[in-house]
Amino acid sequence: NQFLATVRECDAICHLVRAFEDRDITHVDGKVDPIADAEVINLELLLADAAHVERRLSRTTCVGEERLALETVADGLEQGIPARCVGLSETAKFSIKSMGLLTLKPVLYAFNVDEIDFTFGREEALSRIKKIMESIQYCDPANDMFAMVSAKLEAEISVMNKEEQVEYLASLEMDLAPGEDFEDYLSFKVLPLMAKDLLGLHLAYTGPGVPPERSRTTRAWLCRHDDLTAVGMAGRLHGDIQKGFMRAEVAQADGLLEFPTYNAAKDAGFVRAEGKDYNIKTDDVVLIKWK
Repeated sequence: NQFLATVRECDAICHLVRAFEDRDITHVDGKVDPIADAEVINLELLLADAAHVERRLSRTTCVGEERLALETVADGLEQGIPARCVGLSETAKFSIKSMGLLTLKPVLYAFNVDEIDFTFGREEALSRIKKIMESIQYCDPANDMFAMVSAKLEAEISVMNKEEQVEYLASLEMDLAPGEDFEDYLSFKVLPLMAKDLLGLHLAYTGPGVPPERSRTTRAWLCRHDDLTAVGMAGRLHGDIQKGFMRAEVAQADGLLEFPTYNAAKDAGFVRAEGKDYNIKTDDVVLIKWK
């Protein structure tokens, strides 16, 4: 159907699962059962993939690496095993990428709990959710991620100012460590960061490498591991920079801030030169030299 066709275009799936009781919000099955709800969706995705794979395997144009990969996937689906759990190599995954298999996509489960479980009963609720994750069929408990959210709580505090939010959460006995911000637990902070990790993405900032009075053009990028080489990052900036790559000047951010200027850091020997295959690491500051 059209909905599944849209999902096939996505890189990952976030599955919102009801995990709260509320008499005013009826459940289609008459009871709240997070395990059953998750399994119904997982099974639907698995069956949709099975039909999709069967159709492709019936074509004479399905040959070579693609056929081998799909036969492996088909065997797994028949046993109730998602495509992401059948041990496909990266080459095999690439050969069937265009099919957009639903069960090949990484999954993030967002368990929607009530405000009491989210605040006062947080640890107990998290423990219960972990057990739920271990019991869900047709999933990959080793790699699928989960988060706990509370749509009701977030809706309630969204109309409050900061002071009112803090007072309300305190009344619910939400225990925060010193220096913690309650917003770090909310879905708009938690889910994007988890999705980034789920997809194996890294955050990088790029700028023109000139004084701010000349240019303030700075961008944030979500990059896959393959892009995190010096020449790969150069390509993110511009194709011409990648083609004309000469070297990368690299320094650690914390140490670099100890110097009054970049040139002072270079004079002190804090900046080193690296080639195009250098793998950029966390907190690296990289200046691309090109011609």
